[in-house]
Amino acid sequence: MPQPAKSPTGELFTHSRIRSPELLSLYQPESAQHYVQFYDHDSVVIENVAYLVVRALERDGAVVIVATEAHLHAIQQRLSASAADLEQARQDGRYMTLDAADTLQQLLTDGMPDKAKFDLVVGGIMRTAAQNCPTGFVFAFGEMVALLCAGQKPDAAVRLEQLWNGLAHQQRFSLYCAYSLDSFTAASADLKAFFEICSAHALTIPAETPL
Repeated sequence: MPQPAKSPTGELFTHSRIRSPELLSLYQPESAQHYVQFYDHDSVVIENVAYLVVRALERDGAVVIVATEAHLHAIQQRLSASAADLEQARQDGRYMTLDAADTLQQLLTDGMPDKAKFDLVVGGIMRTAAQNCPTGFVFAFGEMVALLCAGQKPDAAVRLEQLWNGLAHQQRFSLYCAYSLDSFTAASADLKAFFEICSAHALTIPAETPL
């Protein structure tokens, strides 16, 4: 029977913390996937990201987190038991965190994600992270697309997902996206964007109950 995984400081991280076993492929260097998860409760995403961060670093990969300020704080709190290891990974350039709102503003031209800006900002961050780790593999978590949806800009969100997919043709990484269900309404434009967002991912994971 497989034993629970441990963080670098010995804290147990069991697979039960991730309700969808498909997520477990996201931290593996031999894998490169783009998954989306919809959620009702932030705690589900926080637990998932914290688990995947630890496992990606254990496998000599790099981590890039582009999240809201609240989620960055919650993820850091969840990872507090591994703070010393994370600090070393940060110093090595293998653990990078960015504020989603600030980063998003650097990518927009007339309210839409600009390919050249995306390649410069996001592509540059991802390339740097890959160069700083032995495997050249990056696990990324992104919420810029979720901010666009929450701001009633579904077309911009779809465009940003497409730019991520374009970057994936140039570099090997896994990307975990997360959208609150509150970001969508029953309006036809939102429903159209919802299905386009799903189609931009290799796997769509439905909302889960809190852990």
